[in-house]
Amino acid sequence: MNRTIESALRFVNLTSAGLLAGSLGFGEAALVPGWKDELPREDGRPLDPLKTANWFDAIGPVALGTAVTLAIAAPRGVPARRLLDSASAVALAGVLAATIMVTVPINKELDAQPASDYPSDRSQSLVKNWGRAHAVRTSLGIGAFVCAVAASNIARHAK
Repeated sequence: MNRTIESALRFVNLTSAGLLAGSLGFGEAALVPGWKDELPREDGRPLDPLKTANWFDAIGPVALGTAVTLAIAAPRGVPARRLLDSASAVALAGVLAATIMVTVPINKELDAQPASDYPSDRSQSLVKNWGRAHAVRTSLGIGAFVCAVAASNIARHAK
């Protein structure tokens, strides 16, 4: 891979991984596939189309795709850079897996439960598990971004 393509991939990877890591600040924006299903709508209003545009769904997969591409196809020479690219790809895969396989199904189950004055033991357990999964995926997203930044800085300064 030539230097121009690698630079473009690193820019896209840093941008998308950074958006994904900071996605909690977007409020109701869905940045990976399935997050639209997690958004509680207690008031019955439709979701804001600007915050849930379909291109938001692509941020997570784009971050993962560029991280995997960099881990596999980046020029050899700096082993630490390849290790950081690989760690970023694994962490981003974990973010997507935690979202699609854990938090979305838990949220759907919580939404399916009937309203009650007092939460059941099952719903309290689901909320606790959702919180844990969310903490894990947030940590993985931040870790992926830190690895991407470190890999980019190693690539810039190593000769």
